[in-house]
Amino acid sequence: MTIYKMVKIKITASVKKLGETSIEVLTEAAEAVGLDVITVTSTQRPPLAQAEAMLTNIENNRNIRYKWAGQQVIDLARAMRGRKDPREDIIAAMVAKIEELASQGRRVSKHCVSDAEYEECNVIDVSYRDMPDDKRVSFLKQMVAKPEVIKVIQPLTREVAGFDMAEPALHFEIEQA
Repeated sequence: MTIYKMVKIKITASVKKLGETSIEVLTEAAEAVGLDVITVTSTQRPPLAQAEAMLTNIENNRNIRYKWAGQQVIDLARAMRGRKDPREDIIAAMVAKIEELASQGRRVSKHCVSDAEYEECNVIDVSYRDMPDDKRVSFLKQMVAKPEVIKVIQPLTREVAGFDMAEPALHFEIEQA
């Protein structure tokens, strides 16, 4: 049994679930680089939270690279913004589109999945802005080295897997034991 020192995993209001494997992997990586706190900003998202996150990224000029289904939602939001539709109408239309695509078996984001899918693989965003500058890349490298971490999207360095300068956080997909 591994004994962990006290690493606090700070969780924001949008976080719904964090599996035990994810907690262990985050804690081990934090300990390895001397971080006492990790801030998890997002996990599984229902359609409303997904639509809000996508629209906020558009409003902040962050061009997240979504696959086909996600791009359909982005295109809808951009068209409605171009017509100056009210934000609440845009969100409602985005939610309807996300639900329509889900009913066709198309996933808009790996954050926006069923409970069963999420229990198999946690999709987690971690704030790098809450970390000291000199520990960000070291933490990222620790996470990339974990076999449970099957995908990374990150804006910090081209020298580590998953570089995307538009990504607002450290995005990890972590298989659960």
